Amino acid sequence: MVPSDLRKRIRDITPHVVELRHHLHEHPELSNNEERTAACVAKHLAGMGLRPTTGVGGHGVVADIHTASASAPLIALRADMDALPIQEENDLPYRSVNPGVMHACGHDGHTAMLVGAAAILTDLHRELPVGVRLIFQPAEEDVGGARRMCDAGVMSGVTAIAALHGWVELPLGSIGIGTGAVMAAADMLDVTVRGRGAHAASPHLSVDPIVTAARIVEALQTAVSRESDPLDNVVITVAQFHAGTAYNIIPDCARLAGTVRTLRPSTRERMEPTVRRIAEGICASAGAQCDVAYQYGAPAVINGPKAAALIREAAIEAVGAENVVEPVTPSMGAEDFAYYLRHAPGAMFRLGLGDGPPGHTSRFDFDDRALPVGVEMFCRICFAFRGPLDNSTTDLSAAP
Repeated sequence: MVPSDLRKRIRDITPHVVELRHHLHEHPELSNNEERTAACVAKHLAGMGLRPTTGVGGHGVVADIHTASASAPLIALRADMDALPIQEENDLPYRSVNPGVMHACGHDGHTAMLVGAAAILTDLHRELPVGVRLIFQPAEEDVGGARRMCDAGVMSGVTAIAALHGWVELPLGSIGIGTGAVMAAADMLDVTVRGRGAHAASPHLSVDPIVTAARIVEALQTAVSRESDPLDNVVITVAQFHAGTAYNIIPDCARLAGTVRTLRPSTRERMEPTVRRIAEGICASAGAQCDVAYQYGAPAVINGPKAAALIREAAIEAVGAENVVEPVTPSMGAEDFAYYLRHAPGAMFRLGLGDGPPGHTSRFDFDDRALPVGVEMFCRICFAFRGPLDNSTTDLSAAP
């Protein structure tokens, strides 16, 4: 049962959560460099009487909150800590002091809310129906942190896991939740086209890699428009095109780079051979050679039905049914939270930040008014847990 004074506890701690969020925003650190952030988190956890383990999967921090029953299930709550390589343009008293680095994805808010929830859950540990594992993860933006945390054993003994992400497309303080795929898999594509250079005045003597690579860019879109079900979500984006160094020289090679984003694991599985077939076929027809490097990133985040139902229940209690958005529209953005779901059922939900500059831009800032809602959600999820969850209706088997 949720303690009757939970909201009073949250009100009392909110100024400290805001202060911590501002401190983290002022001192952002890039993926794999979160040393100061991790030390700050560990200091706060130790001050609560917890015993944080540091250096997990890089700069990760993990701590357990034990309940009265030694046989109680263990659930995990996760927050990411890293920032982005963006120069902040906000005129804030707590703006980033690190040139070219800022918290433009809200991880300062995620971390501060989980620290706040940890303080409350620690005080209430004897009343908890579950043990709680706090996971503060580095390198989410690098899409490597979650995998390394899992490899380090943070999911050992965990029965279920939950995480949140701030979401500017939702009304301030609302909660968004859905079942099934809610975030996409994002894989990286590099194509090098090797032709034969020549003077720009003698194109007939060349095998022009620029023309050939341009044909590949255009043809890759047919993998979406003509080879994929119109109701299946696939996005292929060529974000880089590099070739040549002079006005009057046809170069020997051209390079493309981009991402392939999918929601269904089965669709993801077929995209690599499709991309290779298109690129290699066009190069062969032009008399060029082709090297395709296809790197798998984070799988799709696929929320389990029971985990989503538990979060929905907690959200209704926290913000009222009228402020729960369900189902959410799947995002083609990626989140490495998916790696945890390979080890235990769980779900990621969205915390509404209201209108404002979008994430990953120089004027984004996490709205402090959403912080107590996130703290309350983390706490209520722990008290709402009643039994085993499963991902029986989701397809995780095909994720590389």
